[in-house]
Amino acid sequence: MPLHHTAEKILNHQKLGIDGWNIEAIVVSTIGFILLFIVAAIADPAAVWSFFVALLTLMPFWLPPFLAIIFWVTWMHYIRYMFWFNWNYIVLEVQLPQEVEKSPLAMETFLTALHNAGGETTFIARIWKGTFRAVWTLEIASNEGRVGFYIHMRKDWKSVVEARLYGLFPDAKILEVDDYVSKIKFNLKDYDIFGAEYQKPGGPTASPNALPIKTYVDFGMDKDPKEENKIDPISSIVELLGQVGKDEHYWFQIIMRTRRRDEWYGFYLGGDVYKDRGKKEIQNIMAGAAKRAQDVLKSLEVVEGKVSSLLTDGEKRRVDAIERSMSKLVFECGFRVIYMAKKGRFTGVNIPQLIQFFSVFNGEGYQHNRIHVTRGLAFFDFPWQDINDFRKKKIKEQLFFFYKHRAYFYVPYDQEPSFLTTEEVATLWHFPGSTVKTPGLNRVAARRAEAPPNLPTLPS
Repeated sequence: MPLHHTAEKILNHQKLGIDGWNIEAIVVSTIGFILLFIVAAIADPAAVWSFFVALLTLMPFWLPPFLAIIFWVTWMHYIRYMFWFNWNYIVLEVQLPQEVEKSPLAMETFLTALHNAGGETTFIARIWKGTFRAVWTLEIASNEGRVGFYIHMRKDWKSVVEARLYGLFPDAKILEVDDYVSKIKFNLKDYDIFGAEYQKPGGPTASPNALPIKTYVDFGMDKDPKEENKIDPISSIVELLGQVGKDEHYWFQIIMRTRRRDEWYGFYLGGDVYKDRGKKEIQNIMAGAAKRAQDVLKSLEVVEGKVSSLLTDGEKRRVDAIERSMSKLVFECGFRVIYMAKKGRFTGVNIPQLIQFFSVFNGEGYQHNRIHVTRGLAFFDFPWQDINDFRKKKIKEQLFFFYKHRAYFYVPYDQEPSFLTTEEVATLWHFPGSTVKTPGLNRVAARRAEAPPNLPTLPS
């Protein structure tokens, strides 16, 4: 796994469960190491001295690789920074149709068009010019109660995105607009802010990355139900964002790029943790079912070729969900939600709602994954975690900066992503139907239609 990803897992709010006091493991381990060193120096100073002598003696072996890694990471950040500045980014606002009769499958079809790994060209271009594939940001933002759907993207893709969206949603209206974030003159003197970043867990000690969250298929929206029968999970997000008032802002963004395979600073590695972990999970489930059957039947010959029929209902659903995810296109994603308001207008009741922002998509069953808070302001529960609010002030400034620059991959932030299929992303970001009555939701005033062919015209 990439070096910075490993460091992130160690440093990023790993808590020790000491009566739920949220004592960070990195603090305890640092203090423990210092105490261990002091005790060792008192008990056996000769051993400590021998350790440092050995460390200096072996320096020609460990120091060059260590410095080489630091140089390479720094170099890749620098050239990617330069490449990033070469692009012109724009914000498109999508004004929704009055009626959205299509299921989120239409949005999934649109996302397929964004699944493009181009832009990195050759290996030399990646490590010398810093080229990287396009990063897209899908956003739902409420500014003083006016809710809009936005896409932040490279300007070169504008015509493609417009053509794809109009092809699927001909009654929508797409406008290039000024960035709504840049309109806010943010400072901690005038504004208060609360925000968080989220992650879908996946890895050796967690659910596999390919295990999906609850998607529109689970909500029965894949069959184009009648409008009055739709149960649209995104309605809760739109309603939550739309309830803010004057001088309040509630923003949600998904930063994403096309998933290729495991990589490390310009080098593509041989494996694919997304598919490998999913296949391993299926194998473990099958092996567990076979062992249960062998314990009962005591006959391997009877079990061979019939393992799938021996799975429990929960295991079958889990296997089906993983296999469905591995059959779809995958994006690497980051999630960020911010609630901000001028001093005196900040409403604390929005904080727990922000922490539980994705709860409607989190399944409790065996076949579903979750999206939970991983970074931000949600972890400061005790005074010893942040003396004089120094850390919180820094995080507040960073949250706004990272949101404004759509930072998550490459520069200037570079974090470990979550893996979501087009089906999952379409569940989190699609156009709600007319059953969503949020007053501030920005919709097209009237349906667009072609003029009738027999319309009389004035004589020339």
